[in-house]
Amino acid sequence: MKKSIILYVLAGLIIIFSVIKLVKRKEQSRAMMTVTTMPVIPAEGYLVRDTVVTYDINTIGSLRAYEAVNIESEISKRLVSIRFTEGTYVNQNAVLFKLDDADLQAKMAKLHVEEKLAKDNERRSKALLETGGISQQEYDEILNALETLEAEINMVQVDLDKTEIRAPFAGKVGIRYVSEGAYITPSKILTRLEDTHRIRLDFAVPERYAGSIRDEQEVTFTIPGNPRLFKAVIAAIQPGIDQDTRDLQVMAYANNDEGLLIPGTSAKVSLTFTEAQEGIFVPTQCLIPSIKGYNVYTVKQGKAVMTWVKTGIRTSDMVQILEGTEVGDTLLVTNLLRIRQGSPVQIVKFD
Repeated sequence: MKKSIILYVLAGLIIIFSVIKLVKRKEQSRAMMTVTTMPVIPAEGYLVRDTVVTYDINTIGSLRAYEAVNIESEISKRLVSIRFTEGTYVNQNAVLFKLDDADLQAKMAKLHVEEKLAKDNERRSKALLETGGISQQEYDEILNALETLEAEINMVQVDLDKTEIRAPFAGKVGIRYVSEGAYITPSKILTRLEDTHRIRLDFAVPERYAGSIRDEQEVTFTIPGNPRLFKAVIAAIQPGIDQDTRDLQVMAYANNDEGLLIPGTSAKVSLTFTEAQEGIFVPTQCLIPSIKGYNVYTVKQGKAVMTWVKTGIRTSDMVQILEGTEVGDTLLVTNLLRIRQGSPVQIVKFD
């Protein structure tokens, strides 16, 4: 009885193993049939090589006057005269406003009279000192009085100069905010003066391009409402990267002899760079976005192999590959949606 049971069990096991083996053979056969019947996908390829490329950076900037200042008074006085026409150009040191100086002129006249008397006293006292008529101390007191008057005259002259508000540099004056007869205080803005013969162009570039920016590099820009392409030359570069924006601040100068550039206007700035050293650049169509970054399809033995790549600088149609491919590799450019890992491919066109 026991022998019969054992024989039945062994027979059952043999049947089970035979069925499993048969199923595996069928699956392998199906897989082989699938591989052998997978269609060859035609695609264009790109041969990876060292390339020197020229690329552009586009950013937004702002125009500023070469020099600009709010014209204010240093003293509190009544405004008696306005010496300019709004919106016109004035020379450096030209008088823009004249404040009331009647009290200062009167004080100056009084001091000049006292100065004349003090000088006469000093001259007579010096003659007496030489003959022993007065002591050295008496002469020193008279001389000190003269010098004190001269210092007071200089102080009044400084205040008189402040009653004439002058242009610190040549430029265009704007709209005035006061009228003749108004009482002027130091906190009051009278008008604005700007030198617009040259314009400052302020803009920023991402930190990844900081090493490519150079002094005296030419940039181009456009402004709203004017299709003309303007040129500027980089004059100053901030020594460090802004910690908040991770941008590098740059300033350029542009000529404005025609007066077409208005301070405060926004500008679309374009910079052109050429890579100093050769690098691997491939068409942007090769890239396949993924959660971890980008992948490309490399052709290995006639089949597509997905490879992760690290990208760098981008141009309008090319992208730099820092890691993942080597010179001599063949990348697929077209038909990427039909291609899968291991798909057989046929290169129909090389770039």
